[in-house]
Amino acid sequence: MKQKKKFDCVQMKWDIQQKIADEFKDISDEEANKIVMKRITENPILGSLVSKIRSSKSSVN
Repeated sequence: MKQKKKFDCVQMKWDIQQKIADEFKDISDEEANKIVMKRITENPILGSLVSKIRSSKSSVN
């Protein structure tokens, strides 16, 4: 007999996607993109990565 899982990864993913969809449902794509980029740049891990990518792109031009 199959054991009942304590943690369902698929359900968690679905719940998170629903939360994000609800959060952005009443705003334009442009505004949603601004919010997402702001969150990414403020993230302690992703923010530094974005900064490095942006600086390497500007040094190439």
